[in-house]
Amino acid sequence: MPDAAADAQANPGRTVLAPINFMAPGQDAKPQVMMSANHAQPNQRTGEFAAVTVQLRDARALTPPASLDVQGFELADMPTAMADFYDDARIEAVYYPEIIEFLKRTTGATDVHIFDHTVRVQDDGKRAATAKRLPVLIAHNDYTEKSGPKRVRDVMEAADADRFLGHRFAMVNVWRSIGESAERTPVAMADARTMRTEDYIATDLVYQDRLGEIYQNAHSDDQEWYWYPDMGGNEVLLLKCFDTATDGRARYTGHTGFENPSATPDTPPRESIEVRTMISFAPKG
Repeated sequence: MPDAAADAQANPGRTVLAPINFMAPGQDAKPQVMMSANHAQPNQRTGEFAAVTVQLRDARALTPPASLDVQGFELADMPTAMADFYDDARIEAVYYPEIIEFLKRTTGATDVHIFDHTVRVQDDGKRAATAKRLPVLIAHNDYTEKSGPKRVRDVMEAADADRFLGHRFAMVNVWRSIGESAERTPVAMADARTMRTEDYIATDLVYQDRLGEIYQNAHSDDQEWYWYPDMGGNEVLLLKCFDTATDGRARYTGHTGFENPSATPDTPPRESIEVRTMISFAPKG
Protein backbone atom coordinates (compact mmCIF):
# COMPACT_ATOMS: atom_id res chain seq x y z
CA MET A 1 0.00 0.00 0.00
CA PRO A 2 1.46 3.43 -0.91
CA ASP A 3 2.31 5.65 2.05
CA ALA A 4 -0.26 8.19 0.84
CA ALA A 5 -3.05 5.65 1.26
CA ALA A 6 -1.94 4.89 4.81
CA ASP A 7 -2.00 8.62 5.58
CA ALA A 8 -5.50 8.94 4.15
CA GLN A 9 -6.79 6.01 6.17
CA ALA A 10 -5.37 7.55 9.34
CA ASN A 11 -7.05 10.88 8.51
CA PRO A 12 -9.97 9.92 6.23
CA GLY A 13 -11.65 13.33 5.94
CA ARG A 14 -14.68 13.13 3.65
CA THR A 15 -14.40 9.64 2.20
CA VAL A 16 -17.36 8.62 0.03
CA LEU A 17 -18.47 5.48 -1.79
CA ALA A 18 -19.54 6.17 -5.37
CA PRO A 19 -19.93 4.22 -8.63
CA ILE A 20 -17.29 4.85 -11.29
CA ASN A 21 -17.69 3.69 -14.87
CA PHE A 22 -14.77 1.55 -16.04
CA MET A 23 -14.01 -0.16 -19.33
CA ALA A 24 -14.22 -3.94 -19.10
CA PRO A 25 -10.88 -5.69 -19.81
CA GLY A 26 -10.45 -8.07 -22.73
CA GLN A 27 -12.17 -6.08 -25.49
CA ASP A 28 -12.61 -7.96 -28.78
CA ALA A 29 -11.62 -4.91 -30.86
CA LYS A 30 -9.90 -1.61 -30.18
CA PRO A 31 -12.51 0.66 -28.56
CA GLN A 32 -13.55 3.93 -30.13
CA VAL A 33 -15.03 7.19 -28.91
CA MET A 34 -16.87 9.04 -31.68
CA MET A 35 -16.73 12.71 -30.75
CA SER A 36 -20.07 14.45 -31.22
CA ALA A 37 -20.02 17.49 -33.49
CA ASN A 38 -22.97 18.79 -31.46
CA HIS A 39 -21.44 19.53 -28.06
CA ALA A 40 -24.84 19.31 -26.37
CA GLN A 41 -25.02 15.60 -27.28
CA PRO A 42 -22.97 12.85 -25.60
CA ASN A 43 -20.13 11.15 -27.45
CA GLN A 44 -20.72 7.60 -28.70
CA ARG A 45 -18.51 4.78 -27.42
CA THR A 46 -17.87 1.21 -28.47
CA GLY A 47 -16.86 -1.53 -26.06
CA GLU A 48 -18.15 -2.87 -22.78
CA PHE A 49 -18.30 -0.86 -19.55
CA ALA A 50 -19.23 -1.60 -15.95
CA ALA A 51 -19.93 0.60 -12.96
CA VAL A 52 -17.90 -0.32 -9.88
CA THR A 53 -18.54 1.19 -6.45
CA VAL A 54 -15.23 2.67 -5.34
CA GLN A 55 -14.02 4.21 -2.10
CA LEU A 56 -12.98 7.79 -2.86
CA ARG A 57 -10.64 9.11 -0.20
CA ASP A 58 -10.43 12.78 0.70
CA ALA A 59 -7.22 13.97 -0.96
CA ARG A 60 -7.14 16.99 1.35
CA ALA A 61 -6.24 14.56 4.15
CA LEU A 62 -3.00 13.43 2.47
CA THR A 63 0.22 14.27 4.30
CA PRO A 64 2.31 15.38 2.51
CA PRO A 65 -0.13 16.78 -0.06
CA ALA A 66 -0.55 14.93 -3.35
CA SER A 67 1.77 16.02 -6.16
CA LEU A 68 1.94 15.75 -9.94
CA ASP A 69 5.07 13.59 -9.89
CA VAL A 70 3.96 11.18 -7.14
CA GLN A 71 0.21 10.57 -7.35
CA GLY A 72 -0.21 12.34 -10.71
CA PHE A 73 -2.55 15.04 -9.40
CA GLU A 74 -2.20 18.16 -7.27
CA LEU A 75 -4.42 20.85 -5.77
CA ALA A 76 -3.18 24.43 -5.91
CA ASP A 77 -4.31 27.98 -5.26
CA MET A 78 -4.50 30.05 -8.42
CA PRO A 79 -6.42 33.33 -8.19
CA THR A 80 -7.63 34.67 -11.52
CA ALA A 81 -8.83 37.93 -13.00
CA MET A 82 -11.43 36.02 -15.03
CA ALA A 83 -15.10 36.64 -14.32
CA ASP A 84 -16.79 35.21 -17.43
CA PHE A 85 -15.55 31.77 -18.47
CA TYR A 86 -18.04 31.68 -21.34
CA ASP A 87 -16.05 34.34 -23.22
CA ASP A 88 -13.52 32.35 -25.27
CA ALA A 89 -11.65 35.43 -26.47
CA ARG A 90 -11.12 36.63 -22.91
CA ILE A 91 -10.08 33.16 -21.79
CA GLU A 92 -7.31 33.20 -24.39
CA ALA A 93 -6.31 36.82 -23.67
CA VAL A 94 -6.42 36.70 -19.86
CA TYR A 95 -6.64 33.16 -18.52
CA TYR A 96 -4.07 31.54 -20.81
CA PRO A 97 -1.26 33.92 -19.72
CA GLU A 98 -2.23 33.34 -16.09
CA ILE A 99 -1.95 29.57 -16.60
CA ILE A 100 1.42 29.87 -18.33
CA GLU A 101 2.93 31.97 -15.54
CA PHE A 102 1.40 29.72 -12.87
CA LEU A 103 2.72 26.47 -14.38
CA LYS A 104 6.21 27.84 -14.91
CA ARG A 105 6.29 28.94 -11.28
CA THR A 106 4.81 25.79 -9.75
CA THR A 107 6.37 23.07 -11.93
CA GLY A 108 9.69 24.60 -12.95
CA ALA A 109 8.80 24.24 -16.64
CA THR A 110 10.90 26.32 -19.02
CA ASP A 111 8.21 26.42 -21.71
CA VAL A 112 4.41 26.14 -21.48
CA HIS A 113 2.18 25.76 -24.53
CA ILE A 114 -1.62 25.87 -24.24
CA PHE A 115 -3.43 24.23 -27.14
CA ASP A 116 -7.09 24.22 -26.10
CA HIS A 117 -9.66 24.42 -23.34
CA THR A 118 -13.05 22.87 -22.68
CA VAL A 119 -15.92 24.29 -20.67
CA ARG A 120 -18.27 21.60 -19.33
CA VAL A 121 -21.84 22.25 -18.25
CA GLN A 122 -24.08 19.72 -16.52
CA ASP A 123 -27.40 21.59 -16.76
CA ASP A 124 -29.15 20.54 -19.98
CA GLY A 125 -30.70 23.92 -20.74
CA LYS A 126 -27.57 25.96 -20.14
CA ARG A 127 -25.43 23.45 -22.04
CA ALA A 128 -27.70 23.67 -25.08
CA ALA A 129 -27.74 27.47 -24.93
CA THR A 130 -23.95 27.75 -24.66
CA ALA A 131 -22.96 24.78 -26.88
CA LYS A 132 -20.63 23.40 -24.22
CA ARG A 133 -19.72 19.79 -23.47
CA LEU A 134 -20.99 17.37 -20.84
CA PRO A 135 -18.80 16.22 -17.94
CA VAL A 136 -17.12 12.88 -18.75
CA LEU A 137 -18.26 10.09 -16.41
CA ILE A 138 -15.91 7.30 -17.58
CA ALA A 139 -12.46 6.66 -16.10
CA HIS A 140 -9.80 7.67 -18.62
CA ASN A 141 -6.50 9.44 -19.27
CA ASP A 142 -6.36 12.02 -22.06
CA TYR A 143 -3.23 10.77 -23.91
CA THR A 144 -1.28 7.59 -24.59
CA GLU A 145 2.35 6.72 -25.18
CA LYS A 146 1.69 7.32 -28.89
CA SER A 147 -0.72 10.25 -28.88
CA GLY A 148 1.18 12.46 -26.42
CA PRO A 149 4.12 13.24 -28.75
CA LYS A 150 1.81 13.17 -31.79
CA ARG A 151 -0.36 15.90 -30.29
CA VAL A 152 2.70 18.14 -29.98
CA ARG A 153 3.30 17.83 -33.72
CA ASP A 154 -0.42 18.33 -34.41
CA VAL A 155 -0.52 21.76 -32.75
CA MET A 156 3.00 23.16 -33.28
CA GLU A 157 5.06 24.15 -36.27
CA ALA A 158 7.72 21.55 -37.09
CA ALA A 159 10.66 23.55 -35.71
CA ASP A 160 8.83 24.37 -32.49
CA ALA A 161 7.78 20.74 -32.07
CA ASP A 162 11.36 19.52 -32.60
CA ARG A 163 12.59 21.94 -29.94
CA PHE A 164 9.82 20.99 -27.53
CA LEU A 165 10.31 17.25 -28.04
CA GLY A 166 14.07 17.58 -27.54
CA HIS A 167 13.66 17.69 -23.76
CA ARG A 168 11.51 16.05 -21.13
CA PHE A 169 7.95 17.25 -21.55
CA ALA A 170 4.62 16.57 -19.89
CA MET A 171 0.97 17.26 -20.59
CA VAL A 172 -0.95 18.76 -17.69
CA ASN A 173 -4.64 19.64 -17.50
CA VAL A 174 -5.63 22.56 -15.28
CA TRP A 175 -9.21 22.03 -14.02
CA ARG A 176 -11.30 24.64 -12.23
CA SER A 177 -14.90 24.88 -11.04
CA ILE A 178 -16.50 27.98 -12.57
CA GLY A 179 -20.00 27.60 -11.13
CA GLU A 180 -21.40 27.87 -7.64
CA SER A 181 -20.08 24.43 -6.69
CA ALA A 182 -18.52 21.32 -8.21
CA GLU A 183 -20.00 19.07 -5.53
CA ARG A 184 -22.69 17.40 -7.63
CA THR A 185 -20.25 15.91 -10.14
CA PRO A 186 -16.67 16.39 -8.90
CA VAL A 187 -13.53 14.82 -10.34
CA ALA A 188 -12.12 11.54 -9.03
CA MET A 189 -8.43 10.73 -9.56
CA ALA A 190 -6.50 7.46 -9.29
CA ASP A 191 -3.19 7.40 -7.44
CA ALA A 192 -0.85 6.69 -10.37
CA ARG A 193 1.24 4.33 -8.22
CA THR A 194 -1.72 1.95 -7.88
CA MET A 195 -2.46 1.61 -11.59
CA ARG A 196 -1.21 -1.38 -13.58
CA THR A 197 -0.18 -1.27 -17.24
CA GLU A 198 -3.21 -3.38 -18.15
CA ASP A 199 -5.51 -0.83 -16.51
CA TYR A 200 -4.83 1.52 -19.46
CA ILE A 201 -6.79 0.47 -22.56
CA ALA A 202 -5.81 2.34 -25.74
CA THR A 203 -8.90 3.80 -27.42
CA ASP A 204 -9.29 5.68 -30.71
CA LEU A 205 -10.73 9.17 -30.37
CA VAL A 206 -12.54 9.81 -33.66
CA TYR A 207 -13.10 13.43 -34.69
CA GLN A 208 -14.48 14.64 -38.00
CA ASP A 209 -11.04 15.89 -39.06
CA ARG A 210 -8.51 13.83 -37.12
CA LEU A 211 -7.86 10.67 -35.14
CA GLY A 212 -6.58 10.84 -31.58
CA GLU A 213 -5.98 8.23 -28.91
CA ILE A 214 -6.73 8.07 -25.18
CA TYR A 215 -6.53 5.47 -22.46
CA GLN A 216 -9.80 4.29 -20.94
CA ASN A 217 -9.30 2.65 -17.57
CA ALA A 218 -10.15 -0.86 -16.44
CA HIS A 219 -10.75 -1.44 -12.74
CA SER A 220 -8.61 -3.43 -10.34
CA ASP A 221 -8.88 -3.87 -6.58
CA ASP A 222 -5.35 -2.45 -6.21
CA GLN A 223 -6.42 1.00 -7.36
CA GLU A 224 -6.84 3.84 -4.88
CA TRP A 225 -9.07 6.75 -5.84
CA TYR A 226 -9.32 10.25 -4.40
CA TRP A 227 -11.32 13.47 -4.68
CA TYR A 228 -11.10 17.03 -3.37
CA PRO A 229 -14.30 18.08 -1.55
CA ASP A 230 -15.47 21.69 -1.56
CA MET A 231 -13.11 23.06 -4.20
CA GLY A 232 -13.12 26.84 -3.96
CA GLY A 233 -13.14 29.35 -6.78
CA ASN A 234 -9.42 30.08 -6.44
CA GLU A 235 -8.41 26.40 -6.39
CA VAL A 236 -7.31 24.42 -9.45
CA LEU A 237 -6.76 20.71 -9.90
CA LEU A 238 -3.68 19.70 -11.90
CA LEU A 239 -3.80 16.35 -13.72
CA LYS A 240 -0.72 14.73 -15.27
CA CYS A 241 -1.92 13.21 -18.55
CA PHE A 242 1.46 12.36 -20.09
CA ASP A 243 5.14 12.52 -19.19
CA THR A 244 8.14 11.38 -21.21
CA ALA A 245 10.09 10.65 -18.01
CA THR A 246 10.37 6.95 -17.17
CA ASP A 247 12.20 7.34 -13.86
CA GLY A 248 9.33 6.24 -11.64
CA ARG A 249 7.38 9.48 -11.46
CA ALA A 250 3.69 9.53 -12.45
CA ARG A 251 3.18 9.50 -16.21
CA TYR A 252 -0.62 9.19 -16.50
CA THR A 253 -3.56 9.89 -14.20
CA GLY A 254 -6.81 8.01 -14.49
CA HIS A 255 -9.65 10.41 -13.75
CA THR A 256 -13.38 10.88 -14.22
CA GLY A 257 -16.36 12.86 -13.12
CA PHE A 258 -18.62 11.01 -10.68
CA GLU A 259 -22.08 11.44 -9.19
CA ASN A 260 -21.44 12.53 -5.61
CA PRO A 261 -23.68 10.58 -3.21
CA SER A 262 -23.39 13.36 -0.62
CA ALA A 263 -24.89 15.96 -2.98
CA THR A 264 -28.41 17.17 -2.24
CA PRO A 265 -31.23 18.24 -4.60
CA ASP A 266 -30.14 21.82 -3.93
CA THR A 267 -26.54 21.19 -5.03
CA PRO A 268 -26.04 23.21 -8.24
CA PRO A 269 -25.14 21.43 -11.50
CA ARG A 270 -21.45 21.43 -12.31
CA GLU A 271 -19.79 24.06 -14.49
CA SER A 272 -16.06 23.71 -15.05
CA ILE A 273 -13.16 24.55 -17.34
CA GLU A 274 -10.12 22.46 -18.14
CA VAL A 275 -7.13 23.96 -19.94
CA ARG A 276 -4.83 21.50 -21.71
CA THR A 277 -1.16 22.31 -21.64
CA MET A 278 2.20 20.98 -22.75
CA ILE A 279 5.11 21.83 -20.48
CA SER A 280 8.77 21.37 -21.36
CA PHE A 281 11.82 21.12 -19.11
CA ALA A 282 14.96 22.28 -20.91
CA PRO A 283 18.24 21.64 -19.07
CA LYS A 284 19.43 24.59 -17.00
CA GLY A 285 22.78 26.19 -17.48
